[in-house]
Amino acid sequence: MRTLVIGLSLPSVDFDNYSFLNAPSFAEYHQIVIDGATVGRCVSDVTSGNAAHSTFGGQAIVNGPASPYAFSLRALLEMRQRETEWVLSHGGIIVLMSSAHVTQPDIEGTTWRSYDWLPAAEAFSHETDLPAGFGKPGAVLVDLDHPFAPYIQQLAPHVAYRIYLNEAGEGARNCHVFARSSGGQAIAFERPLSGGTLIVLPPLLKPDQERPRTAAALTDCLTRWQERARIQTKEEIA
Repeated sequence: MRTLVIGLSLPSVDFDNYSFLNAPSFAEYHQIVIDGATVGRCVSDVTSGNAAHSTFGGQAIVNGPASPYAFSLRALLEMRQRETEWVLSHGGIIVLMSSAHVTQPDIEGTTWRSYDWLPAAEAFSHETDLPAGFGKPGAVLVDLDHPFAPYIQQLAPHVAYRIYLNEAGEGARNCHVFARSSGGQAIAFERPLSGGTLIVLPPLLKPDQERPRTAAALTDCLTRWQERARIQTKEEIA
């Protein structure tokens, strides 16, 4: 099963590496790994004019109306939200390397936040249930059996959280925490979302220096995830 990787450029024969803007349709994949910080940077590139981006089809992305030669940034962001909803509604998994919320006020026709590509969840607010926090490097695994435990086991010294789960909030009820910061904050968790699953992981401090190790860890995690899904399916049939 191929995995779409956004913003990390991980070396693996099973990973398709793209940016948030130039990737093919998310709906072509059942597994997506996204570096949250790069999402906002791509959008800022277009609104500020600092860098040019194009769609997977080769059209320039512009912060304005579409034309035969250009695609609207606002339309692309709306498209990504629809595609993410489709992936999750078909039982897919989104693995998010978390980042603090960023508001993009300069998009023509809308104000957009960096997690608006995720579908809304009942009794869950990205703003209040995922507050910003800048923790020290490190992570403590609290569920050794979780499919994404290898990410923490292999990369703990190289990660530091930028958001954490507000466990006092109502939105935390359906979340399963599998890793914490050294101070006890919930920084890695699993949450059912729109028929699929959202996995939130602490981001890498220096992702460019950890690409091979990250690719190996995530490959292990996704293999374990698929195996758990197969076991659960067999149990449901039985």
